[in-house]
Amino acid sequence: SSSASSIARSHSELANYRIENNRRYQSFREGKWILPNDEREQDRYQIVDQMVSLVLNGDLHKSPMEQPKRILDLGTGTGVWAIDIAHKFPNCRVIGTDLSPIQVPAPPNCTFEIEDADEEWVYPPNYFSMVHTRHVMPGIADWYRFFEQSYRVLHPGGWVELHEAPHRIYSDNPNTPSDIPLMRVCQRFSDYHASMGKPCGEEVFEFKDHLEAVGFVDVTETRYRIPLGAWRGDPIEREIGRYNLLNVLEALEAYTLALHDLGLDDLEEARDLARKAENNAKNRKLELYCYLVVIRGRKPTACEALPNVPRA
Repeated sequence: SSSASSIARSHSELANYRIENNRRYQSFREGKWILPNDEREQDRYQIVDQMVSLVLNGDLHKSPMEQPKRILDLGTGTGVWAIDIAHKFPNCRVIGTDLSPIQVPAPPNCTFEIEDADEEWVYPPNYFSMVHTRHVMPGIADWYRFFEQSYRVLHPGGWVELHEAPHRIYSDNPNTPSDIPLMRVCQRFSDYHASMGKPCGEEVFEFKDHLEAVGFVDVTETRYRIPLGAWRGDPIEREIGRYNLLNVLEALEAYTLALHDLGLDDLEEARDLARKAENNAKNRKLELYCYLVVIRGRKPTACEALPNVPRA
């Protein structure tokens, strides 16, 4: 079975991590995900999950679900979302997949498998009530195929829901230059992924059209502005901004070291750029923000999927 093979893999090649610049990287499908998978990076994911929870008012999902039978969480990361959704729906089987083995306590209805979401999925048709992702854009090359596979494995009436953040920093302040170091770091990271066939920028705004083209209905896209730092007046937005600042400051070193490891920068130049980018992130006067984008769509039921035949 796929679960058995996943477990077997986790005890062999998957235990062989790669260490560079004192950071640990996954070894399964090496190069597919260029950021670390060590404790520091897992702590950053926890910060991101806290931030997203605040943005979504504590909702784990925006798609309406009452009694889901099976949920697939692709690119599960630390497994937090999968565990939380398993607690919310104790009669639902939750499967979290990732390139790295997940070793955290989980409820009995939640299991983790090592899979590459960019490859052919092993699950049967009409199997899941929901397919979910959060922050996996840099790991997927063919999003149209991803949505086709989502459509195949969802049962009629099931939902696909994505929580993705384009790797872009914005400002509406006319006094903020458009080429500050922080924006350059994001652009370089995004350019690298685009060169590898895995764009992770504003392509997210095309996902709604892709979902509709594949056949999903009730497709919606919601854009949430995430301030960087506590420069907004609203207390909740200030709290969200603090989490985002922690996230960005921790991510900057990983981003710049990754670009250095790929031969794009001298190490000292990379660290200098990271320091300047950190100063940008901490500067409230720049009024920086990014987006969290929630896209969802429903697989039509059998009667909805019938062609519109004119009545006699």
